[in-house]
Amino acid sequence: MKRVNGFYIFVIALFAGMLFINFQYFRGSSFSNIGITYTKEYKISSERSGIIKNLHVVSGQEVKAGDLLVEMENAGLEIEIAQLSSKIDALNKEKQEKTSLMQSKIAFLKAESGIKIEELEAEINQIETEQNLNRRLTEQFISTGKSPVTTSRETADPTTIKIGSLQEKKKLYSQATSIRIEDFVKDHQTGLLVLENEISLKERELALMQSEKAKLNKYATYNGVVKSVYVRPGEEVEAYTAIIAINPRHPGTVVGYVVGPKGRDLAVGSTVMVNSYDHANLVSEGEVIGFGSIVELPEILQKSTAVKAFGKEVFIKIPEENAFANGEKVLIR
Repeated sequence: MKRVNGFYIFVIALFAGMLFINFQYFRGSSFSNIGITYTKEYKISSERSGIIKNLHVVSGQEVKAGDLLVEMENAGLEIEIAQLSSKIDALNKEKQEKTSLMQSKIAFLKAESGIKIEELEAEINQIETEQNLNRRLTEQFISTGKSPVTTSRETADPTTIKIGSLQEKKKLYSQATSIRIEDFVKDHQTGLLVLENEISLKERELALMQSEKAKLNKYATYNGVVKSVYVRPGEEVEAYTAIIAINPRHPGTVVGYVVGPKGRDLAVGSTVMVNSYDHANLVSEGEVIGFGSIVELPEILQKSTAVKAFGKEVFIKIPEENAFANGEKVLIR
């Protein structure tokens, strides 16, 4: 009987201990669980191999987002950029020369046409002058009473016919010149369009190369402290080799632990409030980004008791600008 009573006493004590731990850790609202803040160092590396040109930081130095950390150069990339730039310059020069040639040819055709048209106009003017002179002489004969031989007005005047023929010839020559110019422009514009497309493609290729060159210089992604510098100026590094490691100044993640039914209604994307366990005035809004498995709480969250607490991991992202320390205990509400 005493053994049975002792067993019940043990069970009651165990249950009371679990309740005590639960109230100690998960006090407050209907959903209030404990967690720890974490920072994860990030390493700077290059997608291309290259030579370290300049280092602007040392271990232990504080950096801000956007600060230049290291300058690199890639000899092969520099050569490719120089060659492509020269090719583009040559193509632009060729385009300029072809454009100038086309304009010169058009000017020549117009000038040639202008000379021929001027010759026709001069011939027309000369005939018209002679025709006017003959008309005045005829009028003088009539006024003196003389009666020269005249042709019937119904009969076509050869001079007028010749003038009409020359004017038509002038019109046709002008039209023919316009057609020649139009055909010439079409032919050369096709060549120029092909050239312009080639230049455009080369310029896009150059822009990509220059972008790759710019990426060789590495900048801080977040505010933090330089943990390690793995290279020296003048050193050649392979692609994707770690160059610098940086610890963010403040944690960006909270790993919380949900115990029992509390917090089961949380979903990815839910908004929660994160409070410092020891400093109630330190608070930040967070976003649930994922869930883990049920694990034993870290030692820092365990109480000095034989009963170990377990909880389901919940991963929460918090803004970079916060006042929490790395590894700080927090309450999640």
